[in-house]
Amino acid sequence: MAIDYQQVMERSVAEFSDLIRQRRKLDDRIARLQKTVHWCARQLCDSSPQSAVAAPVADAEDGPIGFTEAVRQVLLTYRIWLSPVQVRDLLPTIGFDTKTYHEPLPSIHVILKRLVPTGEVIQAKPSSGGSAYIWAKETLNKVSLSTGI
Repeated sequence: MAIDYQQVMERSVAEFSDLIRQRRKLDDRIARLQKTVHWCARQLCDSSPQSAVAAPVADAEDGPIGFTEAVRQVLLTYRIWLSPVQVRDLLPTIGFDTKTYHEPLPSIHVILKRLVPTGEVIQAKPSSGGSAYIWAKETLNKVSLSTGI
């Protein structure tokens, strides 16, 4: 049976075009949600005098911050239960570029697990599986471990 390359090309171009259109819609939605998340974080931190939101990850004198400090900054900024995947997704919102890391998720897992014994982070096991983390310092009185995570 001969392959009809014209038909294959037409179907491929149609699917390609449809997927590009879907990606544009997703990119627009992601951009809007990123602004909403950042705005909400600012509102929450404005009501909490102890913290600053999305502090720059580079200091003119000290250079860029490290990966561990960036993870801390995400947890400090957002102050909600976050999975390691959500931490990864929020790192760019504080100005930390993860593009230089081929697979940043394993490092994020290690960093989060290392922050639990120090008391900086609280870990919970949601019923959906995996782990969730929240910034612990200055929030222990406000955070109930029985939250619906």
